[in-house]
Amino acid sequence: MTVAALMLTLVLSAPPTPEQKQLLTVFRKEFIHITPGKGKFPKSFSIGREKGGRNNERPVRKITFGYSFHVAKYEVPQNLWEAVMGSNPSRWKGKRNSVELLNFDEAKKFCKTATKMMRQAKLIKPNQVIRLPSEAEWEYVARAGTKTVFSFGDDPKNLTKYGWYTGNAAGNDPKVGEKKPNPWGLYDIHGYLWEWCTDIGNPTYEGAPSDGGPQTKPSGTEEKRRRVLRGGSWKDKVDRLTSSYRMLVPMALRDDAVGLRCILAKEIKQPKKKATKKK
Repeated sequence: MTVAALMLTLVLSAPPTPEQKQLLTVFRKEFIHITPGKGKFPKSFSIGREKGGRNNERPVRKITFGYSFHVAKYEVPQNLWEAVMGSNPSRWKGKRNSVELLNFDEAKKFCKTATKMMRQAKLIKPNQVIRLPSEAEWEYVARAGTKTVFSFGDDPKNLTKYGWYTGNAAGNDPKVGEKKPNPWGLYDIHGYLWEWCTDIGNPTYEGAPSDGGPQTKPSGTEEKRRRVLRGGSWKDKVDRLTSSYRMLVPMALRDDAVGLRCILAKEIKQPKKKATKKK
C-alpha cells in the first residue's frame, strides 16, 4: 500500500470531525420519507412515456413498490461532498451549489463513504445505506403521483418556476433549492444537473425489473459500460427535462452538468456465491 493510500485509509477510518458531523446531520434531516401506497401517493406507477417520448423511454412498464425509502430533497451540495471526500471537483464553485464534474464511480464512492461516516456518527442505522437511486425510484419520486410530462403539468412555459435550463441559466451557479419543488417537496428535479442512477444503460425498458430495482443485466458489451442520467440540466432544452427523459452515457463521463441525488434505504445483502469444488 502506498503512503497516500494509507493516509486516505486512516482518514476514512477516523470518526467524523464536529464540522463533518454538522454537515452530515443537515444532510440526514433533508431526506424525505417516500411511502408508496400510503396517503395520496400510489404503490404502483408506469415508468416511461409512450406518446411523444423517445424509443429508450419505451415500452412503458408498470412498477410496483413493496418497500419504502428516503430521498434527498436536494442534489448533493459542494460543502457536503468536500466534507465527505476531502476535495471539490466542481467548476462552478459555491458551498451550496450542486457538486459536478464527477463520474459514476466517484458518485458511488461518495455514497459508500457517507454511509460509513453517518453510521459512525449514529445518524443512520447500521442496516441503512446511502446510495444512488434506481431509474424506477428516480422517476417515481420525480413524478410524485403525476402522469403529466412534467411533475407540474404538461405546459413547458411553467418550467422556469421549477428548474434551471437553457431558457433561464447562464451557468451552474445558483444554490440548490432556489426553484419551486415538485409535489413531494424535491427541488431541482427538472434541470440544474443531470443525476446519476445505478442502472445499466440498456436502450429500452424491455425486461427491466417491475419491483423498483435497477436494471443490472446489460443487453450488450457497450451497455455494460454505460449508466443512466436523469432530470436534465442547465445546459439542456425543455424536451430533456421531462419526468421520463433518460440519457445513456459512459460511466467515466465527467461534466459540469452532471451531479447526484442520494437515496437512504435499508441495505440489501447480496447472497454469497457458493465456492465451486475443483475436480
